[in-house]
Amino acid sequence: MELVCIGWRPYVLEVCAEHLVLHTEMELAITLRKLRNKDPKGRPYGERTKRIDFSFLRPRYCIEGVIELFQCTPNLLIYVNANISDPLPEQQTPTEIIQALVKHCGQSLRRAEWAGEGESPAFLDLDILASGAPNLHTLHLRCIYSYARNHDSKHPILAFPNLKTLSLGLIPTCNEALPPRPSTWDLFLALLCLNPIQLPSLERLEVDIFPDLFFLVTHGSKIRYLRTTSWSFASVLQTALPLCINLDTLVISQTTNKLKFPSSHPSLNRICILPHVEQYVLVPERVFTYAVLEPLDDLFLGLEAMTAPELKEIRIRNIGGFTGILTRKIWLEGWWQRWKEHNVALTDKRGHPFEAVKKLPF
Repeated sequence: MELVCIGWRPYVLEVCAEHLVLHTEMELAITLRKLRNKDPKGRPYGERTKRIDFSFLRPRYCIEGVIELFQCTPNLLIYVNANISDPLPEQQTPTEIIQALVKHCGQSLRRAEWAGEGESPAFLDLDILASGAPNLHTLHLRCIYSYARNHDSKHPILAFPNLKTLSLGLIPTCNEALPPRPSTWDLFLALLCLNPIQLPSLERLEVDIFPDLFFLVTHGSKIRYLRTTSWSFASVLQTALPLCINLDTLVISQTTNKLKFPSSHPSLNRICILPHVEQYVLVPERVFTYAVLEPLDDLFLGLEAMTAPELKEIRIRNIGGFTGILTRKIWLEGWWQRWKEHNVALTDKRGHPFEAVKKLPF
């Protein structure tokens, strides 16, 4: 677009500079050249950058170039590392990159995310992030590369004073070439329970592998939003939910595991049920009944037996494996009517009530 009209060029550069997505070293070099330029008002384009996504295949980038990129983007809000290793092994995010991130963007940084399987930070590098980015609101991790520490010293206290959302994904299978690492988040979360100052602002916990309950014993009363998977949550649900005494929203990625809810919860307001499979797959009726309808029936019956005076909405995200429920009109209408009697709205992915199910064209 910047080649269409010379008058457009500065405006296109302004917009493009806000969100950068980098796949190769060549893209990084070209981007650096553009960010060094100034707009018509004399402001470097790099000062407009709010988000940078790294999406390198088998991360091979010039560390000096990444450091210079952070120097050019002092107002960065979001850092996303979506690098991919193919084939494995995964590698560690270079410590120099995290040091540069907090040195040049630490005061402005609000979100740090490791979303790919190509790189992950070491625990000691997260200490650099915690110390150098005091205004961080969101942290997403797929795994910790290493917890290594000298035997004669303790792990540092990770203190995230303004962290509101802690998101922990499904840990990738460890390659044999890598040092062994924990298959759950229990060790990491235990290291976040050493001192009350560590997560004073926590409100949202997203965890695909539900941890031992010690984390909720320490921080559960702060959590207002909890997202997890039914397969990892089923065995501890009855004990875990009461520890989140101020919980407002519960999001569950549903599988065939049966969930047993506690007898009551004082504050739960919304429940959202996600499909375990987010890609649409056409399956025989008996498979759909076994994998989707029967687990949802069991979940609804468990919820119906729980005393939850603040519950106002149950949302089914009808995508992927749940797409077919829109064609089960009798099943939908039965549960919609039943929840209506409890003054609870049964809604679709957009929050629209299933009240008009009879009007669906199929």
